[in-house]
Amino acid sequence: MHLKPFIIFTLVSLFLLGCSLTPTEMKTAQRIMEANPDSALLILQKLHPNQSLSDADRALYGILLFRALDKSNKPLQPDSVITFSLHYYQNINDKPHLAICYFYKARLYRKAQRYDNATELYLKALDLLQSNKDYKLLGNIYSDMGDICSIQTDYKESLNKYKQAIDCYKKAGDTIQASYKVIDIGRMYCFLKNYNKAQLFYKQALKQTSDSMLQGSAYQEIGINFYKANQFDSAQYYLRKSLHFPFKGTNYAIRYYILADLFFDINEFDSAFNYATKALKYPTTFYNQRDCYRILANAEYSRHNFKNVSYYMSKYQDCTDSVRKIEAQTKISVLEDIHQTNGAFSKSKQFLRLLAMVIPILLLIGLTIVIRLRKRSKKKEIELKQTEVKLTEKQRLLKDSIVQKIEESKLLQTQNQPKISQSQQERIFLDIYSVNLHLNDWAAFKKLMNQTFNNIVDTLESENPDINHKEIIWSCLFLLKISTPDITLILDCQVSSLYKIKQRLAQKMQLKTTKELESRLQILSEVK
Repeated sequence: MHLKPFIIFTLVSLFLLGCSLTPTEMKTAQRIMEANPDSALLILQKLHPNQSLSDADRALYGILLFRALDKSNKPLQPDSVITFSLHYYQNINDKPHLAICYFYKARLYRKAQRYDNATELYLKALDLLQSNKDYKLLGNIYSDMGDICSIQTDYKESLNKYKQAIDCYKKAGDTIQASYKVIDIGRMYCFLKNYNKAQLFYKQALKQTSDSMLQGSAYQEIGINFYKANQFDSAQYYLRKSLHFPFKGTNYAIRYYILADLFFDINEFDSAFNYATKALKYPTTFYNQRDCYRILANAEYSRHNFKNVSYYMSKYQDCTDSVRKIEAQTKISVLEDIHQTNGAFSKSKQFLRLLAMVIPILLLIGLTIVIRLRKRSKKKEIELKQTEVKLTEKQRLLKDSIVQKIEESKLLQTQNQPKISQSQQERIFLDIYSVNLHLNDWAAFKKLMNQTFNNIVDTLESENPDINHKEIIWSCLFLLKISTPDITLILDCQVSSLYKIKQRLAQKMQLKTTKELESRLQILSEVK
């Protein structure tokens, strides 16, 4: 008779004990996270999860730590912590917590400028949140994806993502974050050169909240908007005003960089140099770093400090290479199409397996579905071909950007030195080609040309092992459409010697004429 109450008491005790297993420190950190993320982070960093916590608590610890780091604007690390949480919630199929893990790991990739990886995880998180009402998390995901679209210059898609983020933030009751997205929408219209419409969104954001950090961001964007519209006095006023407000992320560097660019445009080179130097002292991006080094190089050139010009041009080139890697990443719109296609295909496979188990009457329905899937597959083939066309266009733009950069450098140097001799000009031009094409670094030259012309260097070396570097360089210069005088300057040869180089190369490639050689090189350089 007394056994049943005893069992009930034991079970209740075990349940209560289980509820108290989470360490007190973690509970405290979770409770103060929103109001005091810095304090929550200090508490969490004192714990040793590998030694003292169960797997469930370690998984929760990973989410809490990354949330505290994110809210405190600290680097999201170590990666192993959130990876453990992600695997744990995958194994127990805990979708809400798994979506959070995907979000923080995606944000980690985004801050490392690995936008392809970040986008894939954002899309996975959105799949898990289809029936979830965590509007704050949804708003953060759409906001981050909007930022990536902006970096990839897909401004219309960025506008769409920011609008979705605003809807989610409003449902979550977060007016400040919603106002930030209003500013971001204004910035997209600025990029689209609709300056009046951009100004309306900035003013709307300022009316919605008195948050000082948001006000600083709004004044910053208003200043940039005036600068893009060539209203320099108004731009300078608002940019200087924004410097008195707090900031987050790369905003302060942006304010200094735009001021530097503004002063350079009005020929106040000392001020331009000063602000560009300050911008590099704050967290920034490769894009802003590149432009700061451009301003510094030009300012030093105006002051005839040619040794410093060479240094800053080298830095500029390093940043340009990094920017090129970022721009080569696949755009969000393409990744979303691939993600949706994979999801649809996966669901179709499951459905076909189910049909194999039902009665023969459903065969007719199954046949109809197969026909529809085949039509969809043909449609996707067309879309893939369109994607291939886009890749070809992207390669062409890369080539054009290299040539444009060379021509701009030549124009800049010759305009500022109108009375230089022919030999001086040739020396300057040779330096420009060496820097932009990495002529003194075969590995870097090879990598750049492979990216630009469909692995042309690897193809030539593998198909014709006896081809030398000089012949490969000529091939790439020909594909870049560099003028014959410049090619002879780069290869340090006469025009007659240049023709012999082409003849020898044609023979090595078993071609009859140099015309066939030129056609063959064009074919090898194109995306197949």
